Amino acid sequence: MLRNQLHALGHLPVVVAPVRQRMQALDQILTTQLADIETELAALLPTEDLEAPEEGEPSLDRVWALTVAKLQTIPGIGLLTALWIVVTTMNFTLCSSAEQAAAYAGLAPMPRESGTSMHKRPYIGHTGNRRLRTALYLATLSAARHNPVIKPFYDRLRAAGKPPKVARCAAARKLLHLAFAVGTNKEDFDPHYQPGSKQQAAMA
Repeated sequence: MLRNQLHALGHLPVVVAPVRQRMQALDQILTTQLADIETELAALLPTEDLEAPEEGEPSLDRVWALTVAKLQTIPGIGLLTALWIVVTTMNFTLCSSAEQAAAYAGLAPMPRESGTSMHKRPYIGHTGNRRLRTALYLATLSAARHNPVIKPFYDRLRAAGKPPKVARCAAARKLLHLAFAVGTNKEDFDPHYQPGSKQQAAMA
C-alpha cells in the first residue's frame, strides 16, 4: 500500500521532497522489519533433513515443518504464506479435500438463491477463514506472474473479460488446490507433471 502511494505521489504535478523522503524511509523500515520477521520465523523451524527416516513417531514440529518446506516449492508461496496455510488448516487436517479447503478459506463461489437474486452469478462472500483467504489472495499477486500453472489460468480469465479481482480470487482458489495436493502428498511442486500424477487433479 505504501509503495502504491509512492507511485501515485510521483505522478502528482508537484511533489514535496520531504514527504517523499519520509515515505521512502518508512518503506525501507517496513522492508527491513519484514525480513527480520521472516528470519525469526525460519529460525523456529527444524533445520535437520526433514525427509530423513526417523525412529518412532515423527514429531509434530517436524511434520509441519516438512509441509512448510514443500509448500515453498510452489512459485508464489513464500515462508509467511506457507506458515499461514499450515497453521490455519492445522496442516490440512481440518479438510478432507481441496474443495473443502477452498470452502473453509471462503474462496468457493456462493450461489445466490433467494428472492430477486436467485438468477445472479455466484460470488465470493466474507465467510470462511479471513487470514487464510487474505494470505492466498496476496500470494496470487506473485503466482499470477511467475507460477507456470497459475499464470496461464489467470491470463485466460482476464482474456475472457473477467475483472482482476474475480480472476485473482479464482487463481487463489486454484493455488490452494495446488497447496493441498503438495502439502498432503508431501511432494515438491512439479509443473511438468505426468498424466495420473497426484498433482494432476489440483492442476486441472
